[in-house]
Amino acid sequence: MPQRHGVKALLGSALLCLVVVGCTTDPERGEANPSPSAPSSSSTPPQPVGVDVAVYGPEESLDAYDDLAHAFMRENPHVTVEVKHYADATEVMEALHGELPPDVFLMDHTHLPQLVEDELVRPVDGLLAERNVDFGDGYQRGGLTAFSAEASLQCMPHDVSPVVVYYNEDLVDLPRLGEEGEEPPTAIDGWDWEVFVRAARQAARGPADGLYLEPGLFSLAPFVWSAGGDIVDDPQAPTTLTMSDGEAREALEQVLALVRDPEVTPSRSELQRQDAVTRFARGELGMILGTRALTPRLREAEELNFDVMPLPSLGRVRTIADMSGYCLAADTEHVQAAGDFLAFAVSREGATITTRPGYVVPSNLEVANSPAFNQQPEQPESSFVFNEGVRRAESLPFVPTWPELDERVQPAFARMFYAPVIDLERLLEEIDTTSQEVLAPAEE
Repeated sequence: MPQRHGVKALLGSALLCLVVVGCTTDPERGEANPSPSAPSSSSTPPQPVGVDVAVYGPEESLDAYDDLAHAFMRENPHVTVEVKHYADATEVMEALHGELPPDVFLMDHTHLPQLVEDELVRPVDGLLAERNVDFGDGYQRGGLTAFSAEASLQCMPHDVSPVVVYYNEDLVDLPRLGEEGEEPPTAIDGWDWEVFVRAARQAARGPADGLYLEPGLFSLAPFVWSAGGDIVDDPQAPTTLTMSDGEAREALEQVLALVRDPEVTPSRSELQRQDAVTRFARGELGMILGTRALTPRLREAEELNFDVMPLPSLGRVRTIADMSGYCLAADTEHVQAAGDFLAFAVSREGATITTRPGYVVPSNLEVANSPAFNQQPEQPESSFVFNEGVRRAESLPFVPTWPELDERVQPAFARMFYAPVIDLERLLEEIDTTSQEVLAPAEE
């Protein structure tokens, strides 16, 4: 299994190579190698080249990727970029195994381990270092770490969107949550679990429900981390989930005491009639957990006043992020043109174009702290919570079978949330045992 290394060291070495001796790209691997001098300039016009770029996402984001390609082609008229739209990351994965795979493609970080194992990606650190991309201070470090493996940056992070708490300001009154002698919670200071529970019950005093938390490993992992536990036995080489361990179980018990309360959370039948995001948008739900991708839809809701808070702390503030990155296909025949497009896509100009629709938290720090992301006076007012959340986001283990694992344990988490009566100890042991069948299958 690929081993991950400190991104600061591996990217720093690429930059050192660039500064001290200059770098060229190995055509076989796309890695930076020392060279005695930079290539000499030539008056010969560059040859025309075509680059296929595969992307996915909501319609507004797809339009932004088209705009990104047009902006790049204006600066690089010899390159023709064809943007191909897909429904999701799974469809892009299928395209990579097709007859005409894309040269550059957007990909969710949970699929990266499988791409590396199948040798479908070309490391990008050397190519980007040649193009003076500032890894050190210019990009979200958590995103760089998540897309690193085998001592290389495999893909360049694009969207690094942490899970936060969206709350209805008409249902959750933050100043009233502070008890006597206690400061009320703020977006800057955050809140602990006890205050969060108060907020959920406050929102549920009327006809609305207080909280929706999606059942699943992705949603629950931050609370386990916050309580000081972990979700696996070994983050570097996991063989089992550890939901039944002491700190993990204690965290889950606290979460379940709230989400299984029918006076606070919508039932499964209610959610089947109307999903949680719709209920929140209609003012029928006080709080919902989600990433930046929820923001544009909620802005469309009439008379909805909402803002965001960090996830509540069970000991320390932790969250999890939904991340995507730009990758280069291992077999692309247009390495230099693809590298040029990749560098442009994550530059200030490129990242600004893809950030404006409001769905992403850009990895480019300059853009993440710019009006293109903050978008004031649009809601949410406390958009800085997303950038703070990136620094508090933990990474999932680098395991090719993680998507399969997530799917296998999902039914047990759903029962944990919605079954009328549960044996929590047995359910947690079932989840751990099921995970072992995926993470450490017995040899036949």
